[in-house]
Amino acid sequence: MKRRTLLALALTSSLAFPVTVTAMAATPTPADEERSSRVTGVEVTRKESLGTFGGVPYERLVGTVSGTVSAGEPVAGLDSAAGTDGVHTYTSGFELIRPVGRDQRSEVVVEVENRGIPLLLHGYNSIQDPPPVGAPQDVTYPSGMGDGFLFAEGRSYARVQWQTGISPGVPESAQGVGQVIVRDFGRLLRSGRLEGEDSPLCAYEHRLLVGLSQASWFVTSFVAEGFNDADGRVFQGAYAQDGTGNQLAINGVAAADGESQVPYMRPDGVPLTPGQVLRRPATDPVFVDVAAYTDYYRLRASVSRQADPADGYHRYDWPAAHNPAISADAADTAFQRFGCNDGKPIPLSPLHSEPYGRALLVALERRLGIGGPREKMPPEQVFTAGARPADPALLNGLPDREVTVPRTDADGFPIGGVRFPAADLPLGSPVPPAVAPVSTASITAVCGNYGGWQPYTADELRRRYGSLDDYLSAYDARVTRLIASGLLLERDRGPLLDRASEEWPKAPTGS
Repeated sequence: MKRRTLLALALTSSLAFPVTVTAMAATPTPADEERSSRVTGVEVTRKESLGTFGGVPYERLVGTVSGTVSAGEPVAGLDSAAGTDGVHTYTSGFELIRPVGRDQRSEVVVEVENRGIPLLLHGYNSIQDPPPVGAPQDVTYPSGMGDGFLFAEGRSYARVQWQTGISPGVPESAQGVGQVIVRDFGRLLRSGRLEGEDSPLCAYEHRLLVGLSQASWFVTSFVAEGFNDADGRVFQGAYAQDGTGNQLAINGVAAADGESQVPYMRPDGVPLTPGQVLRRPATDPVFVDVAAYTDYYRLRASVSRQADPADGYHRYDWPAAHNPAISADAADTAFQRFGCNDGKPIPLSPLHSEPYGRALLVALERRLGIGGPREKMPPEQVFTAGARPADPALLNGLPDREVTVPRTDADGFPIGGVRFPAADLPLGSPVPPAVAPVSTASITAVCGNYGGWQPYTADELRRRYGSLDDYLSAYDARVTRLIASGLLLERDRGPLLDRASEEWPKAPTGS
């Protein structure tokens, strides 16, 4: 698959497996230490300087981890891949970006790759170059790492390969091995010990697991199937952007329905509710779940909130599309490559959510007491649900299950949720709310992740807001409210206002 297609799929896909929660406990119970699941070796093949962030020098380690998966693991199909002793051995690529000096390291953000791609690393840091495709040990990053957000306050970042066909250690017939790899990589970062000696990766007091789109479904599956429970809590916090309760069919789901394992959702997968995700109070992480507007149409985001919330589960809904038009290539990808809207180009929603993702990461850190006293998460912000779509073809429904979409205001924006200034003071309407066909029939059926856009004319903007200066003043006031509520960071005020200034002149002329 070509790089551009792979990246487009990573940016646009979303999981929705037929979610059946199975009673699978992930804590191994081996008879002896030699046969237990664990990382047994770390080979650092390259160490390089990444420059200085916040006055602290950073380095990047890349290489491979090796380990074992014991016969006692709840991994569907493991017997088909294990050796005669019931143990599966693996090697998988990893990278770790960290401050130089042990006394500088306390928190690590572990990203679940999306088809091998570090999407959130790029999103958090606002890196303009396309995310690299390839094994961690084979890729490089641009100088400065974008704006360096992740590293300016001393965070470390890590990822390890987990997906079959990408990780050489994950067999197609037992893809839950990838869940064990991520778990034991997290355990290694927790203990800092490797086979009785200090690990070259160091120990971290605070560990967060994060994922976007397909990777967020991994995060949901990982927690729901109990893999965060291994000699205690592995990751204290989890962040699933565009998760909305959906799971991958790589282990528990496949074991329940008897179908082949695939690193994607089942076409008619029923999203899990918060209570189905968080079922182990002693070891569950604080869980942040984010839904984009289009996720209500394609990923059945309403289903995961048709039940009482669970303690420790925090949901935030965004008016942006799952896959916003972040570049000129977005339209080419949507209409030419995927054939969305019968191949007929329409404007796509330009609302982007990167600043809000950064704020939720910081809110999660504060909730966990990282870098200061513990604070509450911002109150949940969800859309007012209950409506049926005007065009039923835009809803990816479920058999025998009620699926609804948000109610909308006069401009077509969903009511409620996190109030982006770009939605409260719109320069256009998000119509259609999702681009047809809206489906989860295959890994390439991703058109519904895009949202349409009907830009207002320059005359309409002047009628609504007056001048650009008036508009920016009103916009800034809304940014101030979001910062006060913990849903934006002060550092993003300037970039948001700059972006609004850039969008204003794009309004078409004429009536």
